[in-house]
Amino acid sequence: MGIGELFGDKMKTAPDRTVLLGMLARVMSAGIAGAALAPRGRESAGAITAVATAVPLAYLTLVGRKRAIARMGQTRSGLIEDALMVAAGVTIVALAIRPRNGL
Repeated sequence: MGIGELFGDKMKTAPDRTVLLGMLARVMSAGIAGAALAPRGRESAGAITAVATAVPLAYLTLVGRKRAIARMGQTRSGLIEDALMVAAGVTIVALAIRPRNGL
């Protein structure tokens, strides 16, 4: 799903990320990722937290992306956005899987 997102949003015909199917895919992928990264036994809380974060961020990042498209074009703004999101994702995963003292 993530790879499809990386390529799909560079297309001129790509719909806004807040359309029904786009939002449904975002909710599903956030839920799966949140559950996978949550501590054992807290998968539901991880999924709920991830979805509760992903939905409002879809709207906030859409505003920023539209401004960036107007300034630098769809492909360039998409590549910059993707680099920022991949970096954020790597950071989140690294924090989620780091060893904790005393465990």
